[in-house]
Amino acid sequence: MFEALDVSEMNETDVREAIVRPLLTALGYRHGTKANIRTEITLRYDQAFLGRKAPKKDPTLQGRADYICEVIPYGRWVVEVKSPNQALDLNDAQQAHTYAAHPEVAAKYYMLTNGREFHLYLTGAPFEPVLSWQLEESERFFHAVGNLLGPDAIEKAGKVILDHGRPLGPGLGSHARIVGGSMSYSGHDSTNEALLAAMKPLTGMRNTVRGQEIRRVPDGVIEARIELEPAFNAFDELNRALGFVPIVFKSADEVISTNPERPTIFANALTARISRGTALPASPIMRGGICGVDCEIIYDNQAVGYLDGTSFYGSFTSEQQIAVLGNIQSITHWGRFELVLV
Repeated sequence: MFEALDVSEMNETDVREAIVRPLLTALGYRHGTKANIRTEITLRYDQAFLGRKAPKKDPTLQGRADYICEVIPYGRWVVEVKSPNQALDLNDAQQAHTYAAHPEVAAKYYMLTNGREFHLYLTGAPFEPVLSWQLEESERFFHAVGNLLGPDAIEKAGKVILDHGRPLGPGLGSHARIVGGSMSYSGHDSTNEALLAAMKPLTGMRNTVRGQEIRRVPDGVIEARIELEPAFNAFDELNRALGFVPIVFKSADEVISTNPERPTIFANALTARISRGTALPASPIMRGGICGVDCEIIYDNQAVGYLDGTSFYGSFTSEQQIAVLGNIQSITHWGRFELVLV
């Protein structure tokens, strides 16, 4: 989205117009619409005080918010912009927080940026950002940002729904949205040299998590539904053709673990049958074209992890058995993942 931009000669106004405004537009915000943008809004705290008010002594404070994005009537979030020559610090974050927390704004989130880096904060937890990224990483983080700040996300968050279900874990209800994260492949193993060579491009590959959810289903099992942004478009086509979007994992644990020494185990088993004559897309691991024989692929997948704040961290393994003309070959992949939850 912004990877080709050179911010070295930009000032604060340039950042607003060349970076922030296009980002807001891409997220779905427009002036004069239900998903509205307000700019340069002056906010006042008539009397600043700590403890008992002293009207004759307490100072009057005011400031100007660069952008207030609002989804009428459900909620708002704030953007505070600095010059690229200014390193972002605690004072800047606190300034943005005062705008977001102002009673006339009551924003759920606020974003701080100097065009080079972005920090997104939850107003009620201002000490650490929930997402941070560099300008050149904007495309990779866009889905996660949209899952938190897009008009649909703000509207959904603004609708008060009482959750009477059993919590998934500390700080979570019976349902949590997956708004970001990543999955990276560390390695693979097989006794079949051709499979090893075909799967070699996967090593080190990183997929961004698009979203979906973790919830407790009626039978009490915890179910995770995950959708990835593949590193290659062909993988997306292939996964959809095989019915692997979203990926669904289940766990019988009472709650999601917060202890890395005793993690929660999510697992699934999938079978994909590819009939002769099926058109398969080309990808880094296959040439693509028309499948010449019937084949079957059995997947046994396991994700093992733990909660740390609003993130679920862990590792995964995927064992695959590929049956072609009665000949069965197997390969195993493994790697790491992070899911960001709200």
